[in-house]
Amino acid sequence: MNLFRQFMIMGVSALCMGISSSCSVVHRLFSSGKAATASSVIPSAPLPNTHSSAGPTSAGQMDVMQAYQILQQHLLRFHTYAARLKVNFMRGDEQQNVVVNLRIQSDSLIWMNATALLGIEVARALITPDSIIVINRLKRTYYQKSFPDIAQWLGVPVDFHMLQNLLVGNPPFLSPNIIDAHIDSTSLQLTMQADSLINQISVTLPAYHWQQCKLMIPLKALLAEDSSQLQSVIEYVYADSTQALPNGWQLMAGDAQHTTVQVDIQNAVLNQTLSFPFAIPAHYTPQQ
Repeated sequence: MNLFRQFMIMGVSALCMGISSSCSVVHRLFSSGKAATASSVIPSAPLPNTHSSAGPTSAGQMDVMQAYQILQQHLLRFHTYAARLKVNFMRGDEQQNVVVNLRIQSDSLIWMNATALLGIEVARALITPDSIIVINRLKRTYYQKSFPDIAQWLGVPVDFHMLQNLLVGNPPFLSPNIIDAHIDSTSLQLTMQADSLINQISVTLPAYHWQQCKLMIPLKALLAEDSSQLQSVIEYVYADSTQALPNGWQLMAGDAQHTTVQVDIQNAVLNQTLSFPFAIPAHYTPQQ
C-alpha cells in the first residue's frame, strides 16, 4: 500500500486513480485496516546554502528569500476556477482514460465529475477542507473520509490546499523553510520542508515556469520497506515559452510498475459564478 500513500500525499492522484478505475482504488485504500504511525515533524533546518554558477548576473545575485517571494507571486490565484481535465492513468499493462469536469471555489470547495465513453458520468466528488466524498455511479456506492483520518492513516500531512494546488497546476506546496538553493541565469531550484515532507522545486528563468517538483518522504514517516518508493516526481507542461501557467502536468511514482498520471488542463476559466450540485442518492450504499 506504500504506492497509494505516495499518491495521497499529492491528493489528486489517488482521487483521479479512483475515478478512472470506477473508484476501485479508492475503495481498496479506504477499506484497508492498515494504518501508519503518525510522522514526526522534522526540526527546522539551518539557513540554506546558496549555490550560484552564473557569475555577476541578476539571477546569481538573487537572495533566497527574494526568490521564494517571487515564486509565490507566480502561483495561480483565483476566487473560482473551472476547467476540463483529460486524465490518463498508467500502471504496468493497465491504462485508464477519463474526462473530469473540475470546479473550485478557492480554499473551500472542490467539485469534480468524471465521464467515460459517450459522456456517461461514472463518478462525482465533493471535497472540502474537512472531507472527501466520492460517489460511484456504476456501483451505486459512496466513500467519505476526513482529511485528518487520511493524514493519520498515511502518517504524513496531506490537506485540501495541496490537492487544490496540484489540480490547477501549482506546486503542491511552498514553504519558507528552505534548506538548500541553487540559482543561475537560467534556472532556480529550492528545496523546502513542511512537516515531514520535503519538496524540491525547479523553475526556469527568466519566465519563472514551474518545471518539476520532487516530493520526498522520510523513511521513518512511511515505514516503508523499499526506499525507492520514497519519492514522487511532478513535471509541468507548457504549450509555449510565453505561457504564464502550465496547461498540464505529469506525475511519476517511481515504483516497480512505473505508475504515471498524466493530466491535460483544458478550457480553464477564472472568477465566474459556479454551481456545485452534489447529493448522495438515498439508495446508495456507504463503503468503509
